[in-house]
Amino acid sequence: MEPSVWINAHLPMRRLRGPTGPASSADEVAVTLARRLRDLFEAAGELTAAHDEDAVLHTAIRKARQLLGTDLAYVMLLDRERGDTYMRATEGATSPRFDTIRLGMGLGLGGQVAEAMAPRWTRNYLEDEQYTHVIDPIIVEEGLAAILGVPVKKHGTLTGILFTSDRSARDFSQDDITVLALLADHTSIALDAAERAGRTEADLAETRDALSAERAVSVQLEAAMDLHENLTRLVVAGAPVPAIVEKLVELSGGSAAVFDDALAEIGSAQGTAGPPLRELRRAVEEVAEHLASTVTLSGTDDLSVVVTPVVTGSDHLGYVAHAGSGPRPDIGHVLERVGAVIALILLGRRARDEADNRVRGELLAEILSRGTHDLETIGRRAALLGVDVTSDLVALVAAPADGTVARVLQTECSALARHDGGLVTAYGDRVVLLVPGTDAGEAARAVANRLSLLGATVGASGPLRALAGVDEHVERARRAARLLIALGRVGEGAATEELGMYGLLFSEVDRAYVESFVERTVGPVRDYDRARGTALLDTLRTWFEAEGSASGAADRLFVHVNTVYQRLERLDRLLGRDWRSGDRALELRLALRLWDLMVT
Repeated sequence: MEPSVWINAHLPMRRLRGPTGPASSADEVAVTLARRLRDLFEAAGELTAAHDEDAVLHTAIRKARQLLGTDLAYVMLLDRERGDTYMRATEGATSPRFDTIRLGMGLGLGGQVAEAMAPRWTRNYLEDEQYTHVIDPIIVEEGLAAILGVPVKKHGTLTGILFTSDRSARDFSQDDITVLALLADHTSIALDAAERAGRTEADLAETRDALSAERAVSVQLEAAMDLHENLTRLVVAGAPVPAIVEKLVELSGGSAAVFDDALAEIGSAQGTAGPPLRELRRAVEEVAEHLASTVTLSGTDDLSVVVTPVVTGSDHLGYVAHAGSGPRPDIGHVLERVGAVIALILLGRRARDEADNRVRGELLAEILSRGTHDLETIGRRAALLGVDVTSDLVALVAAPADGTVARVLQTECSALARHDGGLVTAYGDRVVLLVPGTDAGEAARAVANRLSLLGATVGASGPLRALAGVDEHVERARRAARLLIALGRVGEGAATEELGMYGLLFSEVDRAYVESFVERTVGPVRDYDRARGTALLDTLRTWFEAEGSASGAADRLFVHVNTVYQRLERLDRLLGRDWRSGDRALELRLALRLWDLMVT
């Protein structure tokens, strides 16, 4: 057993010895030295040409085998977090477990090299008792005997260990150690250069990525500016919102739509490959209540929907929505520019609408005021607003459920009047409209449907021509609206004629009074029917419709006349014998009609 040797690796090369034989002649030594120096310089050149850690390490172990003529070579690197060394690269090894070796500081030959920061070698590792043998099974499996290890250092700090080894026992000369140590120094220099090159490449890649991103942003900004210029040109030319939306779809694809603050569609366009417009409405309805800035929603089939509010100052004017396939990072900025352009259009339209509303309101208020009017002058003024007061007109009254006209109700009624070519004015508890039409009931229901989200009840009267009796028709429409509310038909529409005299009799009472009157008058009959499954209430109604004729009622009810007489006798017991004529009969007929109106 021979002791391991710790030798200064940087002593000058001296006379070389072979592994087993005596000293060679001076000529042989000189030739061998020259060959080794040439090989070492070549190795330094190859290490310098390697541009990453893997290439440097594999070049180092390949040259280590060549320079020292050994069976295998390998490199272990320092793991600073764990405080040990691990196998990083091998050449000539056959055991799969050899690549898994880890050695703590001071353990084994490699551990001592790492701890002492100096070369170590042994003639036969397994027989050398100088080392703590922790990986002997792997060494036996690989069949190693002689091992030489030298530290790889960077600025005086250990980076790793370069090894070369034979499967038979041999001595390593001072020249062997010096050559391997010089190779380790070159390896360290090459690793440092590769690391710097890697950092430089990473910096270059990062710079290229940043430049690419900047170029992408520049392209997006340029596209956005082009879009803004095109849209601005359209606005200057007086283009409406639908034209703006069509231009947006033309330039960006997909589908787009603009909605006002009440979610009414102002304009929309669908590209050839654009998703359905219902996706846009669904998205706007989903986010409208809390939308403060641009949001992106993911839909089905790789659908991306972007919604941005249209605002100016503190005024919220509406929404712009765009839907397309796949992500569009720039579409949010595009929609914000579109929103800014549309805000200008909507502001201008709002100003025109408010001026128009004011003129329409003032004109209708003048018509409804007491005194005589110059109808010819009023007709000319109305014509300037697109209203023909010489045609058939219907008077409408929209009454809010809470008795207060909200701004949104006034706005919607004004928009309706402009659209239909009518006049509109608002009072504290109602909005009055005068619109073209010949069927008051149909007009009332149409307007009530358009105001359905606002819960306004609409009464109507007419038609009237040339403003004749307009104030009287407005009063009738008001009574009709109030009776509908009293009957619990809030949000519906009806004409005065459809309510008959009940509008006159009960328009000024509330729902509680109407319900009390109906309950007091026909309630006992209704309760009797519910308890016994009879049809006395239908018989009572039919008897009145038949003008008190039992046979006429029997024909209408498809029953025998004796059945009618029997039912009338029961009604006598429930209502008293005075119900068939006079005021009592009138009250019953009123109550029955009100009941029908309440359940219609």
